[in-house]
Amino acid sequence: MAKEQKLELLLIAADNPIGKKQRRPIFRRKRAGEVLTREQVAAIKAGRKILRKQMKEQGLKEKSDFELTATNMGLYFDKGRFLLWLRWFFHGRGLWALLGALAALLATLFTYSTVTQMRGHFTINMTDAMFREGFILSETVGFENPVTYLFCTPAENVPCVSISHLPDDLDTIDGQHNADYFAYTFYCRNEGQSTVDYEWYMNLNSESLSLSDAVWVMIFEDGEMTFHAKANGETGEAEALPAYDDNSRGYIDRPMGQFAKLPEEQYETIAQTERYTYERVIPIPFLSDLTVAGGSQLSVAPGDTHKYTVVIWLEGDDPDCTNEKIGGHVGMDFLIQLVGENAQEEQDWWESLWDGLTFWDNPTPTDPE
Repeated sequence: MAKEQKLELLLIAADNPIGKKQRRPIFRRKRAGEVLTREQVAAIKAGRKILRKQMKEQGLKEKSDFELTATNMGLYFDKGRFLLWLRWFFHGRGLWALLGALAALLATLFTYSTVTQMRGHFTINMTDAMFREGFILSETVGFENPVTYLFCTPAENVPCVSISHLPDDLDTIDGQHNADYFAYTFYCRNEGQSTVDYEWYMNLNSESLSLSDAVWVMIFEDGEMTFHAKANGETGEAEALPAYDDNSRGYIDRPMGQFAKLPEEQYETIAQTERYTYERVIPIPFLSDLTVAGGSQLSVAPGDTHKYTVVIWLEGDDPDCTNEKIGGHVGMDFLIQLVGENAQEEQDWWESLWDGLTFWDNPTPTDPE
């Protein structure tokens, strides 16, 4: 009984301090230098817990894999908190603080040196501004499991295929549905109170053996399809198949043409017979070395839902699809932000910086996506 009374008194004293003001926490959680609210900290912790469970279910149990994926999705806290604690703990002893700083620096460099090992994972991310506006993502149209980010594993050991061999049901299967290609379908819905505009970007975040030269990307947005590839390295024109100077052959009819958003721009009739129409396919060139494609949705009202399907494959008819690409990999992500945000510009800048750091080079992965 005495112990119970003592515990009760301690709890009262903690909740109602006498003669002392409540102190603010010594350390505040931050992300990208910005102090987070309690709600944001709780949301990040909850997101990390869900991500850890999902990755374990998919057989990804390494801590380094988890931390790299979580960082790509914004589910992280700045590491400076540990250094502040160390300096506080040693009461300003300069030598100890210096040693702690060096240790933190080495740990950071070690983490960054393994970044390309997980960046082959395809992620769909929203900015904090989108989150605050109430947007959510889901792998299913019913939003049975709404989240603020999505990720899936790479398609491994994929062969070269032709756009004419892609199935017609790519945009009808929810979630991840890989075959001889990578395919992923997801939904974005406005659960907030405001009507806003948003934009999206499909980005390259890692590659080896210049595999992106042979990779083609198809994007469905609310059922309308566009396909993209790097421009011809010699002419700077779209990597048309067959080439513009070759009218001796062509694709029968228009591969995936029934879904095309821009049929007159992405297909060109070469010849016609009584039985067949022979077509040239013309992918939209990548927007830049780091950005595959982009788009926008205007006046997205509360309750509005938009559907996306991303398909990535090695185009066997592309002249850059050669045996030298065997063993290469490519990683991509899909970023959604409010119109007017600079998140895409910041991401492009960081990606260009990462590409220039040679100490992050790793052995060539063997899991092309």
